[in-house]
Amino acid sequence: MKVPADSSVLVVRHATRHRQRIPWLEALIPVSAFVLAGCPGPADLIPKQLSVDSDNVLEVTLENQGEGRVPAGQGRLLVFVDGEALGDYGLGDLADQTFRNPGSSSTVPVDLRISGSHRRVAAYVDPGDEIEEPNELQNTLTRTITPPNIGGPDFIVSDLMLVPNGALRVIVGNVGTSASQNALPVQLEVSVNGVSAADVTHALPALGPGGSATVDPSVPIVISSQSLVAVRLTTNQLTDEIDNTNNSRAETLPAGASLTAYTALIAQPKIRDNLLWQFGDGIPKSYADWSASQKAELDAALLAFEGGERFGLTGPPALIDGEWISAADAWQIYRAHVAQSLWVEVNDIVPWSLLDLTDQQLGFLLGSFQLMDFSPTRNQYRFQQLRMGSITAWNPRISYEFLTNLRLVAASQLETIYAVTDWMRSHLGHILATEDPNVLYGYAGLPPADRVVYALQGQTHTSDGCWGTSGLWGALLRSVNIPVTQGRIELNDGVHSYPIFSSVDRTMTHGDDVYTSVLIPSGAFIPASAMYYSLADFDARFLNPTPDCVAGNCNTVGEQAAYNAMKDHLQLAHDYMADFLLVQYARHGPAYLDDSLRGRRVGGVIEEYVYPFFTDSERAAIIADVEVKLREIGDGNLDAGKAAVIARVDRFILNK
Repeated sequence: MKVPADSSVLVVRHATRHRQRIPWLEALIPVSAFVLAGCPGPADLIPKQLSVDSDNVLEVTLENQGEGRVPAGQGRLLVFVDGEALGDYGLGDLADQTFRNPGSSSTVPVDLRISGSHRRVAAYVDPGDEIEEPNELQNTLTRTITPPNIGGPDFIVSDLMLVPNGALRVIVGNVGTSASQNALPVQLEVSVNGVSAADVTHALPALGPGGSATVDPSVPIVISSQSLVAVRLTTNQLTDEIDNTNNSRAETLPAGASLTAYTALIAQPKIRDNLLWQFGDGIPKSYADWSASQKAELDAALLAFEGGERFGLTGPPALIDGEWISAADAWQIYRAHVAQSLWVEVNDIVPWSLLDLTDQQLGFLLGSFQLMDFSPTRNQYRFQQLRMGSITAWNPRISYEFLTNLRLVAASQLETIYAVTDWMRSHLGHILATEDPNVLYGYAGLPPADRVVYALQGQTHTSDGCWGTSGLWGALLRSVNIPVTQGRIELNDGVHSYPIFSSVDRTMTHGDDVYTSVLIPSGAFIPASAMYYSLADFDARFLNPTPDCVAGNCNTVGEQAAYNAMKDHLQLAHDYMADFLLVQYARHGPAYLDDSLRGRRVGGVIEEYVYPFFTDSERAAIIADVEVKLREIGDGNLDAGKAAVIARVDRFILNK
């Protein structure tokens, strides 16, 4: 999270590239280490950093920011690379156990060596919530890592096939930059339909770059009926190859994956008629009017997903004239999104169904209009702010893997939305006017969704304002068939974006609400559900509110909407005794907090609306409640409570 120079406001850049000022947390004040009197509190273990050592071996830095010791025998560390679960370690098995001590950290290598560019790495500490912690929201760390270029062999399982008697044959290739040693022992772990079938040890011949070898297991593995066959190759030493994260392959054998279920799904008019794509003539065409080759290309995408293969572009699309992309790239992106939606439906990945959505909601997921804008004169497409939001949603599979790996997909659409909201609250920040998107995201167009959730090394998870946050919701949740659109709301300082979750009748006042300081979840937790409104309540309170008036002086509609939103948030902060109220008192005293409860702070000056947020007596009662809470936190000592709150707020922000 970036720290504003001004203690009361933050200058931000919205996707419309105008500057605007919004309230934010006060500038951080260094706080000395502080431990409450009496018994120490619990541990608070986080993955602090992801890096590679001099051999490109992945390292995870674990840090205990709590007051207590991490208990022995509790907790695990999961590691994912490019969406694949590749590491699962008991914390007690790690070589360096220093991280268990309060205020201590350990940088531990994991048995993964990576190469290439823009590798998406995720670390998840204590996924089972075994360790008692005051804050469970920041137990994940996701980064895009490009390690230094190191030469050497690099093995892949390049193909799986069956010989005439039905026995499995594995083709191993070398996609590295140099030859492998002769008679190198490798292990092939074979599973059939998710059940372990064999562990095969084989001595590979020397393979030059681009070379391959055929492996026929000495004990044949016969596949007698259509099955999902997966093979993973491992070597004895990490240094045997430059990358051991790309060594698995899965295929349906012998006949390949079936499209029967997809054919039946697409045959339903509700699905078929909403598969709408704008071709070169600019006229939207439903699936029934696609050419045979276009339908075959969608089939190829579906078969790739069924086989566990990656489909689509390997990076954000190349830009033409600053914002446009080619028709070929746009078609690849669209096919990937449609294939993802249909794959989720056919495989019952989530407990909700495309068939339960309205035609309008299906159009958001299966049509091209919500995703990209089209220019018939250019025969080119673009991601643009007014469609999806300020986001480049180029690869839905990355979004899906992010959600599933971090366990954000829940038992219902609404719970999934809340889980994603909580990830945003604990990781996401608002772009600053001084920040360069090319540096933040490594891309000149609208921020790629993957570079927001997997921040580049040296960067943080940064949203392009409310338009970007609404777009990120859409990019992530459409991968699990939850439609998201964005609305526009007039507040006191201009027009902003907010997300609309029409399939569950929910929305919130402003995309920026997820990182507003008023609802900061560093201490007492305000549930994400409390931040949302039904669409009818939202309309009454924010789109068409009745303005307050005193003696002919009335709020504008935008001012009334902003007033209602801020008062609701302040009320939530009081109801849950959240850290915003506590830290304002702790840093600046009761008079400062009293001002914040009267009106908005602009440039250090309080500007009241027609009415203050709270009356004199209400403000006095809130401040008294804050003092009681701070003393409680400080074990009876007000100053101790203030120091503890400041410290935990600072930690929360710095960990974003």
